[in-house]
Amino acid sequence: MERMRVIQVGVGGFGTYWLKHIQAVQSIELVAIAEVQQEKLAEGVRLLADRSVPAFTSHEEAFRAVKADLALLITPPPTRHRLTRDALEAGMHVIVEKPMASNFREALALLDIARKYDKVVSVNQNYRWTPEMKAIRTALALGLIGKPEVVEWQFARDGSRNRGPQAEWRRNREEPLLTELSIHHFDLMRYLLNAEPVYLFASSFSPTWNDRGGNSSASVILKFAGGIHVNYFASSANKGKDSTWTGNFRIVGNAGALEFADGMAYHVTEAEERRPLELQELEYHNVAYTVNDFVEAVRAGRRPATSIEDNLISFSMVGAAVESSKTGKVVRLDTGFYQAY
Repeated sequence: MERMRVIQVGVGGFGTYWLKHIQAVQSIELVAIAEVQQEKLAEGVRLLADRSVPAFTSHEEAFRAVKADLALLITPPPTRHRLTRDALEAGMHVIVEKPMASNFREALALLDIARKYDKVVSVNQNYRWTPEMKAIRTALALGLIGKPEVVEWQFARDGSRNRGPQAEWRRNREEPLLTELSIHHFDLMRYLLNAEPVYLFASSFSPTWNDRGGNSSASVILKFAGGIHVNYFASSANKGKDSTWTGNFRIVGNAGALEFADGMAYHVTEAEERRPLELQELEYHNVAYTVNDFVEAVRAGRRPATSIEDNLISFSMVGAAVESSKTGKVVRLDTGFYQAY
């Protein structure tokens, strides 16, 4: 089957990670890269080794010069509206990095843009696509622990460790933890539990030793459909042992628990026996899975798992958490698309 032709816009920072991993995806052909910073563009060209992929210093030039089917937009949130519109007008499907926008109102505007074109727009949520997360979701779906009712989730990383220069849009964020990191965890909750959020209450803050801008820590209590209670604490100003980027969590049901600890997935029985979950071998992981699944979805005429419509629900949880922390009030999420943030 003919490969889907891809242009990647943004090859610096996390774009480098994308560029390294998508080259293994057999369902696509990378036909161009674009990056406004010359040094980063040169690094992208170097990563492509001897491949004859053209490189451009503007996405407009790339879109004019090269015909493609899909645009990967690995750029800061404030750029997403213009880039998405330009890619759609050029006749391409779109995958954008998370978070899809700077705030929820901008995300709704992005949805309006996407709906004007007969193309598919999706948001990367690569934390879903690991053998461990697949195994936990399957175990829950099969009823291995009965009905899940309680979730304890803890994320702890020292964000100042091994940190390079920060882009201006990152330095100036008021709630960097909730918007940049918690979006992953909130989306994973939805994916694993196969349930939607009903309401939440949040409190974000920054400990005195945090040397980064904005609130680096947060406690969030969430209620999901089906009576599932989630207690979530996250910090990017950790001291001591760091968790994985996914964090550590326990999902408890009436017949046992599922645990994700230090990158490993376990089933814990009522007799306190702890057994590793059997893992499925995946052809692709992480962002490579994101791209391949998107291609398969488009070819099959189905909506990708993390389409913009679906991801708005995960992003609404971020907006609700920000609002709750500011107002000290519970924010409901079961009344249609959340609007305030």
